[in-house]
Amino acid sequence: MSFYSCLTRSVMRTLAWGAPLLASILLTAPGFADRLITKDGEVVEVLKARQLSDGSYELLFKSGRIVCSASHLKEVEIEGDMSDYVPQNEDEKQKLEKGFVRFEGKWLSKQRYQNLLKQRAEERRERLESLSHHADFSNAYEEETKHFIVRTNATPELLEYYCELLEAYYRLMDKQVGIKPTPTLRRTKMVVNIYRTRDNWEDENEAGVGGGVVGYFSSRDQTLNFYYDSEDPAFTDWVALHECTHLLTYLVEPQAHARIWINEGVADYFGSSDIVRHKGKLKILPGKLQVDRILTVQQAIKEDKYTRLEQLFKIDRGTFNAFHYAHAWSFVYFLNNNKKYEKGFKKFFKLNYTLKKVDFEWDRSGTVKVVPAREVRRILLDSLKVKDVAKLEREWISFIQGIDVSAPEALFKRAYLNFRSGKTEEWSQALKDLNEAIEGGVDHPRAFATRAALHVMAKGGKGRNAAIKDYRKAVELAPLNASFRMSLGLALTGLPVLAPGVRVTFVGQDGDSVLPKASQEKRLEGMMQMGLACDLEPHNTVYSELLESYKEGLRSGAGEGQ
Repeated sequence: MSFYSCLTRSVMRTLAWGAPLLASILLTAPGFADRLITKDGEVVEVLKARQLSDGSYELLFKSGRIVCSASHLKEVEIEGDMSDYVPQNEDEKQKLEKGFVRFEGKWLSKQRYQNLLKQRAEERRERLESLSHHADFSNAYEEETKHFIVRTNATPELLEYYCELLEAYYRLMDKQVGIKPTPTLRRTKMVVNIYRTRDNWEDENEAGVGGGVVGYFSSRDQTLNFYYDSEDPAFTDWVALHECTHLLTYLVEPQAHARIWINEGVADYFGSSDIVRHKGKLKILPGKLQVDRILTVQQAIKEDKYTRLEQLFKIDRGTFNAFHYAHAWSFVYFLNNNKKYEKGFKKFFKLNYTLKKVDFEWDRSGTVKVVPAREVRRILLDSLKVKDVAKLEREWISFIQGIDVSAPEALFKRAYLNFRSGKTEEWSQALKDLNEAIEGGVDHPRAFATRAALHVMAKGGKGRNAAIKDYRKAVELAPLNASFRMSLGLALTGLPVLAPGVRVTFVGQDGDSVLPKASQEKRLEGMMQMGLACDLEPHNTVYSELLESYKEGLRSGAGEGQ
């Protein structure tokens, strides 16, 4: 297999859980390993963990060594190989002398330990077979809940989580507006398709999504569709709730065609939620502040370029953009955080989607109920008991201006979301925002990693040295983050960085497979960093396959003379 075809396949499959390569890695792994639990609750297995004199830890992996501050770790468990273990008390000393092994916090006899290893190996084999079978979306895991049929080709754990989350959201929205589907819809369960990666979503989704599209609800086939982002699960939750808002309001009145500003403003308001577990159940707390959008509106107000309410009421889908998204969300946020208007907004929200006591018009097809802008304006003002729009606008503007946000943090978030959108026209502004955010004191590793990716995407080869520098900083700040190490490895070897909408392909002018230019020193370090990423996330097949593809390219001579 050529370097090009193998590498392209690896990126298209991305997190193809259960791939044969992953199986070989896990089933040939050492019989024991030390285990770390990071501050974020992630479990990482290492060949050996040794505490150094300064309190930090030296972590030995198959691909190399990481020295990590104890501040990044919640717990370190020495497992299996007890040769370097220092007993903490007399009881542990006696157990060591008898040949006992400490495993997952318990002391076991050598025989019981060996039996457990065999059992775990068999469980891993069975799980890998299951994941491999379900990796193709035609064989996706599926679960039917009270209101949904949820399908995913990721993992059964992910399936369970989103089944629970979407049902929790249904209950919340039912309380807000009252979901009373038609008899036909009452008998129909909406299908939710969750793709395991963005590449998988683009490859298999019939809608041909791309660019900035990260999820959508289709009333035509009554499906909710989005992909899972393993590097930023919170972003996936935001997309899921945002798009599910459109699904649930469709159930309220399937023929309604809401004005774009209220439709997206409400979806954004509920999408921006804190998700907590309370008494064993997921609870959704909507209305989380979006500092990046506050900053956008504040800057527009300062420059007297903000969207006036009368303009917002009339704006149509064709001209509604990210700038208007920020204004629509901020207005909905204002109404929900003002005691004078909160109750009135809930009334408006219900009228807008149930179309009760609302004058609507039929579209040309005679199947869609369209509420004219003037009517939306009327029911809003009546619900809020407001007659003077100018006064309402001044209150909204004053409210937004009064929100104290950290400009550097807001710039970072705005840049990160623009980067995530995959829209090339947003890269220049995102890079500008990140430079200002970092200069303003933002020291978040993802800020440096995002800027590094933008250096490469916006400037090509000219930005690679700057990218390597920023990736090194991200790795320094988050030494156990596999994504940052993989990205550093790709940058060192000259490969394109992993980023939304970016595909890794390498074909020369004559059609032959080639490797990008890189010195021997950078290639070796790059392969080590890529290997460490694989060690940190052994279940992530995009990492393991990218590394193996690169090595195969070197072996095949694709990089000769470079």
